[in-house]
Amino acid sequence: MLRKIYNETQKDFVSYLAVTFFAICAHKILMTIHYPNADSLVDAAFGVVEGRPHWLAYQNRLLGPYTIFGISELFGLSLKTSWLIYNAIALQIFCVLFFWILRRERISIRDSFLYLITIIFSYLTLQHFWFYAWDSIDSIIFTLFAYGIFKAYSIRFFLVLFIVGILNRESALFIALYLILDAFIFPKGLFSLKLHNLKSLAIGITSLISGIIYTQYIRNLLFISKSDLTGGGRDAEHELIGNHIHLLGNIKTLVINFTNSNFIVSISLITTFLYFIMSYRRMCDRQLKVLIIALAMFANILMFGLVNETRIHLILLPFFMFLWISLNHKAFSSQVS
Repeated sequence: MLRKIYNETQKDFVSYLAVTFFAICAHKILMTIHYPNADSLVDAAFGVVEGRPHWLAYQNRLLGPYTIFGISELFGLSLKTSWLIYNAIALQIFCVLFFWILRRERISIRDSFLYLITIIFSYLTLQHFWFYAWDSIDSIIFTLFAYGIFKAYSIRFFLVLFIVGILNRESALFIALYLILDAFIFPKGLFSLKLHNLKSLAIGITSLISGIIYTQYIRNLLFISKSDLTGGGRDAEHELIGNHIHLLGNIKTLVINFTNSNFIVSISLITTFLYFIMSYRRMCDRQLKVLIIALAMFANILMFGLVNETRIHLILLPFFMFLWISLNHKAFSSQVS
């Protein structure tokens, strides 16, 4: 018995050493991509600390920039070195967390490494010229978010995640949106809806409203002017909601992509969502909610993002991966059947 426990412990130790090695390799590639424009990325983070971000919409994204600034102040390092360390730690946490979730769900070591390599490859493929400090933390938060939906974790779990997430980026509002969605169940599939948790509905609505108010308040409280890189001065064009609106342009881009080198962006997004939408009849309540939140996030990207700025799709990765795994394995079996 003790020998078996020892062998299992040894196997897990070696596995996590391998995960650490993969994360280090991924960070090396990540920095090869971004180090040539590191000064711009560091400036984007420090601009939030100074109250001079590139755009008003960035001013509430405090957690990442202040973490980099804290590392710099605490250890007496340059902002660029602190930025390197920050990204290395964030990527390591993301890889270990993803692998830990798969092993916790009794996915075999071989398959767990296969999925880990797939998500790392996707993560690196989705890189763009811009890679902001809040993107690294979002990958961790949304991995926990997607997993929490599958496991039907408590409202308390999502509230804690929401509080941390809203300090990082307004994308945490999707956590509040999920709490509203989770107040309902789909007893007979996607087109049936039944209210079953009034507490979740009330807390979700309260969190959503509070998150919007907090985001707008912090933006206006801390914002001084735009960065010199974007012309300085006020950001009057975006003072109402703080974001650009690109819906029509993004729909046009998705079509135009089929005629240029960005075709992979449109093909990947459209085929992935089509696959999951066409699989909805096989989905239980948990899986349907993961799909609905993923669709809501994509709709938000179409509205406020630039669809070819591929880094903004990073938050969709854990949703896609966990949905695929749950549909093709017995993973998440305690909740998914």
